[in-house]
Amino acid sequence: MKDDFAAGASASLKKTISAIEMFLESEGDRPRRGLRAYMFDRLADLAVKWYRRGFKRGHMETAKQCKRGSVLRVLRYDATREFFTDSQRTVHLKSTLKKKRRKRN
Repeated sequence: MKDDFAAGASASLKKTISAIEMFLESEGDRPRRGLRAYMFDRLADLAVKWYRRGFKRGHMETAKQCKRGSVLRVLRYDATREFFTDSQRTVHLKSTLKKKRRKRN
């Protein structure tokens, strides 16, 4: 009975890891043991990817909404965050806005 439960849990973890890796567009060798820790690491990678997207999107939206003044074209920031379960990571963020084209008369 216990072996059936372990096999089902392992299959569930493998399916979840496959879905996350497909989204991250990464293929890697999975360990035979320690699937849960490996999955937590993949989930942290996923969180970092979305954090980067949010940083870039926030920079673009700020530039759109700014009527007066100017927004820096290149924005850099080093963020240290806990992205998933007790794992501190430092992420080097960089966002570059495209130059605005001037209208010709």
